[in-house]
Amino acid sequence: MEQERFKEILEIGETIRVEFKRCGNGIESDTYETVCSFLNRFGGDIFLGVTDSGRVVGVPENSVSSMIKNFISCVSNSDLITPTVYLEPRPLLYEGKTVIHIHVNPSAEVHSYKKEIFDRVDDADVHVTSTSQIAMMYIRKQSIFTERKVFPYIKVEDLRLDLFDYQTNGC
Repeated sequence: MEQERFKEILEIGETIRVEFKRCGNGIESDTYETVCSFLNRFGGDIFLGVTDSGRVVGVPENSVSSMIKNFISCVSNSDLITPTVYLEPRPLLYEGKTVIHIHVNPSAEVHSYKKEIFDRVDDADVHVTSTSQIAMMYIRKQSIFTERKVFPYIKVEDLRLDLFDYQTNGC
């Protein structure tokens, strides 16, 4: 991420798609709740080493590698995040301090953290317990992600085959 873009994000502050986490002594469970909320809503960016007010405090330089490994281990652990997800945290140097940036894409599935479902509302992670709210999440995702949608009247002739990139490598 470019320095100027990160500076703009800091000035704007937390939003429905941006979350700051101080993470002084390591990654806390609320970070994984945010991952879950972002997966369930529109996606977003998490910055570890930044206070809620947007002040960069950084993460301890000697802990960056272990924090990233721990984070990856947690998001790929089906006892914590279900279904698991693949994310790539990246260190970012800003004004001599290291921040860990995690970009989370929205998901076609509803995710849970420790069997609890979270959604993003404004700049907050909300614990969802109502079955009707959970049903609404599934409905919202069906209208966004078409891979789970059935189109009963479409035929092969309706597809534009010229848009497919065919390669003659035996496949």
